[in-house]
Amino acid sequence: MGSPIVEEGIRSHLRGRNRFLNIMTHDVAERLRIRRKALADDAGLEHSYDVGTYPPDATTVVMPSNGLARVGVGALLGGLGSLGVAAALGAFAGGPSQVPTPVDAQEWEITIEAVNGKPAVTKAEVIK
Repeated sequence: MGSPIVEEGIRSHLRGRNRFLNIMTHDVAERLRIRRKALADDAGLEHSYDVGTYPPDATTVVMPSNGLARVGVGALLGGLGSLGVAAALGAFAGGPSQVPTPVDAQEWEITIEAVNGKPAVTKAEVIK
């Protein structure tokens, strides 16, 4: 059994943490209400226009889960599936194909000489 002093300390810590989170939630809600009110004023709506409350009175708390692991597994399975489809379509079969020479291939004779200390093409002729 834990010490009553330690248990009370933990309860006190959690109550303080929950109060802090509650204050922060209400602060964010109030800032959003003020922002919506300013946007309504900029849009030319009356000052009596009710911008509503956000978030609603019931607050939903989402606890962290193993979402990152699920994303990782999904990405891994998607990648493996893509490789399987590529293999089924023959993307990995055989070696590289030979590149054919162009039909209009030309041979050139080029002379490069130094002009003022820099290389320059002085002669270029088509051979054929």
